Amino acid sequence: MNFMRIITHGPGHASFNMAMDEAISEAVMQRLSPPTLRLYEWDRPSLSIGYFQKISDIDIDYCSKKKYPVVRRLTGGRAILHDSELTYSVSSLKDNSLFKGSLLENYKTISNAMISGLKLIGIEAEMSFERKRSSVSKNPSCFHSVSFGEITAKGKKIIGSAQKRYSGGFLQHGSVLLNFDADILCRVLKENNTGEFKDIGVIKDFNPGISFEDLKNSFKEAFEKELNIKLISDDPTKFELNLAKELEQKKYSNREWNFKR
Repeated sequence: MNFMRIITHGPGHASFNMAMDEAISEAVMQRLSPPTLRLYEWDRPSLSIGYFQKISDIDIDYCSKKKYPVVRRLTGGRAILHDSELTYSVSSLKDNSLFKGSLLENYKTISNAMISGLKLIGIEAEMSFERKRSSVSKNPSCFHSVSFGEITAKGKKIIGSAQKRYSGGFLQHGSVLLNFDADILCRVLKENNTGEFKDIGVIKDFNPGISFEDLKNSFKEAFEKELNIKLISDDPTKFELNLAKELEQKKYSNREWNFKR
């Protein structure tokens, strides 16, 4: 049986969360760490924007007033308001026996595990195989559109993901919303109509009593079953912790990086 490392973190700051994802992926790419699944939370409402996204999409004054951190992700895609959310990340080499496919094939492998995890808590979900185009094609919200490999339940996007490809592997992370506030999302994205977010699905709509721990446990069980692996609980290595600290200070807490576009 194959093995995969799992790291779980409670609520963390936006800059730490992004720095740790990158640090783990870098360690995996250097073959210092094994393939890793990380599950984590956020310590306050925070906005992450895609690597190529323009900062002008965001109401920076409102975020500053509300003390919402704004951080630019290493991955692409559009803005996500992280609040009542469980986030996952997967880092792996492409020559690993678990993930040998193309970007889309790896999306499918991970999405199947996530769908299986949702089923364990009573949510019937499915994978999207085509992009839905909304009436507002340039809406800056990640959850406003559904792309190949992402997950919907009853027609609503319930998990949004993005991937960073390296020459030797990939980092994929994604958001599982337990709940969200459409009014706040409108404010941070300069949107006037909460109806623009009617296609966002949240876990609480389908399972009101679910907890973060319930969700973590369901995904752990599902990854083991779907990938036929054993997940080994672990902590970040010294290399990963030191690199995450450096990345948090010099990159993800830095206006030059976060406001670069």
